[in-house]
Amino acid sequence: MVGLTSVLLAGLSGLRAAQTGVATVSQNIANANTPGYVRTEMVLAPRTQIGAGAGVEITGVKRAADRFLATASFIAAGAAGSASARADLLSRAQESFGDPSSSSSMFGMLDEHWSALTQLGVDPASSLRRGDAISSLQATYSEIARIGDSLQGLIGEADQRIADAVSEAQNLMDRIAQLNVEIRLNKRTGADSSSAENAQSQLVDQLGALMDVRVTPQSDGGVHVRTGGGALLVGVEAARLSYTPDDSPYATHGVIALNEDIGSRTNIESFLTGGSIKGLLQARDVDLPGLAEALGGLSGALADVLNSVHNENASSPAVSSMTGRQTGLLGSDALNFTGSTTIALTDSSGILRDRLTIDFDARTITSESPANTVSFAGGGTIDEFVDALNTALGAETPSGTAAFSNGVLSLNLSNSGGIVIQQDAADPAQRAGRGLSHFFGLNDLVSRPTPLFFESGIRGTDLHGLTDDSVIQYQVRDTQGRFIADRSISISGALAAPGATWNDVLASLNATGTGLGEYGAFSLDSATGRITFAASPAFNVTMTNDTTQRGNTGVSFSSLNGLSAASTAGRASEVGVNAQIAANTARLAVGRPNIAGAIGTKIVEGGDNRGATALLAARDSVRNFSAAGVLSAQSSTLANYASRLGGEAGRMASDAERQAAGAAAVATAAADRRGEVESVSIDDELMKMTTYQNAYAAAARVIQAATEMLDVLISIGYR
Repeated sequence: MVGLTSVLLAGLSGLRAAQTGVATVSQNIANANTPGYVRTEMVLAPRTQIGAGAGVEITGVKRAADRFLATASFIAAGAAGSASARADLLSRAQESFGDPSSSSSMFGMLDEHWSALTQLGVDPASSLRRGDAISSLQATYSEIARIGDSLQGLIGEADQRIADAVSEAQNLMDRIAQLNVEIRLNKRTGADSSSAENAQSQLVDQLGALMDVRVTPQSDGGVHVRTGGGALLVGVEAARLSYTPDDSPYATHGVIALNEDIGSRTNIESFLTGGSIKGLLQARDVDLPGLAEALGGLSGALADVLNSVHNENASSPAVSSMTGRQTGLLGSDALNFTGSTTIALTDSSGILRDRLTIDFDARTITSESPANTVSFAGGGTIDEFVDALNTALGAETPSGTAAFSNGVLSLNLSNSGGIVIQQDAADPAQRAGRGLSHFFGLNDLVSRPTPLFFESGIRGTDLHGLTDDSVIQYQVRDTQGRFIADRSISISGALAAPGATWNDVLASLNATGTGLGEYGAFSLDSATGRITFAASPAFNVTMTNDTTQRGNTGVSFSSLNGLSAASTAGRASEVGVNAQIAANTARLAVGRPNIAGAIGTKIVEGGDNRGATALLAARDSVRNFSAAGVLSAQSSTLANYASRLGGEAGRMASDAERQAAGAAAVATAAADRRGEVESVSIDDELMKMTTYQNAYAAAARVIQAATEMLDVLISIGYR
């Protein structure tokens, strides 16, 4: 009788197993085309509670998931997401530069300017050709500004996309954590958890496209999710990610904080090795700023090269007043000029009426008609030089004036006449590598509201002149992105004392504990006067705020020295043709007077084209260009320098596209290989369906046979 009971139980368990198998197969077939669905399989074991032959027991329904293939798929998907996001932004950045062969591109417009200068050299007196030369240069700088604004827009877009991706990732992490709870509960109660696990797997796949993930199954059900760098995203609970975007131009971006609500200042960015967020960070923080910096470098280099020539030229008639550029200097700064320069004064017809020879080594200004010498041998400051120059001009007939106010030098003649400034051929005047007129921008063709270049020529002993209670703020993180320190250098106390110098500022910046001494070093180049910062290899140091201003110049510490993106990359958007020249084409200086002639001779001629020829020659002269963003320091012509920028933008975009295509192919292959193991095969499932149907019928026949046997036994026993 016991044996017959075993047969009945075996048949009954077979029925249940077959029913569950049919249900499992039906679910698989129904989800055969569901993306990310992993087929489920029924797990059976022999029942031995009442001895051998007691039938089968359903121990569970499990997913046919392959952990190792899934990990490979996560890695590949993360790499593809990163490469795709980066390629998208770099491709659009390259498109903003346009086709170099097109006349409407920045490069084509620059070529148009050189062509216009060539035509101007044929007829320098033509107002039409002067206008063409100026308008072509304006168009070039307008295009540079458009590209610069486009790059800043892409940086802002990347930042906003990072914020959106972080928000999406947080939502996915929360749902994964919620499903962890459901899966554990199902496991404990013996219920089928495969549906919840499938839903969770699809969420993890989505998260893996945003940031590379590694998944660790837990013995009690559910998973732990970490980034490729080891940061825990989902454990018992979901971690908290937070990020505040700032899409304003030249913004100092924050970091993606991990669990900031519990006081953690962990930056998760260094723990990301893939995913679209990683690609967006790379584009926002490295690629696009590098292109923007290089574009700003080209804008500044083009302006500086043209200005260096234009300041040696003269217009016809020569201008009677000159207003220089914003230098960011104070009158108390050391003059720091060497060599000689000459200021020629003409009448309205271009006839030379006097020469003022400025000898910066002897600190004298000597005029010839009438003969006179004015000394500025006192303390050698800018104010003392300008006072001496004002005295020398005041002695002229008609008289003139010189003034230096709020960082700007200006020269004026009281009546009609002209001013021409040229370097001494044998001993040219120099401050930080530029002549008098060039350094102060007295006859600039191209201008900017803030310093165009950062070789200011200041000395460590100069008064720093930074306004009281202003502040320079930095944040320090290690190479893994972990917060180290905030440093704030305030212009107060000893630094606000009347005699405080740049050396004192450098000492405060380099102080240990209160400055950045443990994390890098600020230094002042004695040849150029530029202050630079070199971070220690173990740290990343970022300027977060600068409220300083040098006197009433409006120039901050960072803009004076080019220590911020706004000061360097900003040259792309802020540089343009001098407003006075744009408004009056006659001020375009295309002549090169010979001011060494005798007093009373004509030195300014309307048909003089030597200045236009010199401007055109500046295109092909080899110069030293400093490193700027993606462009390394190099000796090159201006034309080649511009071409290299276009080539670098194209190279970066094409490299990113190739990387994205390769990563996408690998991700597809990894997904296909995973799908071969985990996905549903209709043919296989139909075979299983037939098997389970046959098993169900067989189990039913076993029960029927056992029932008939039982009926026979009962009837025998009854008789």
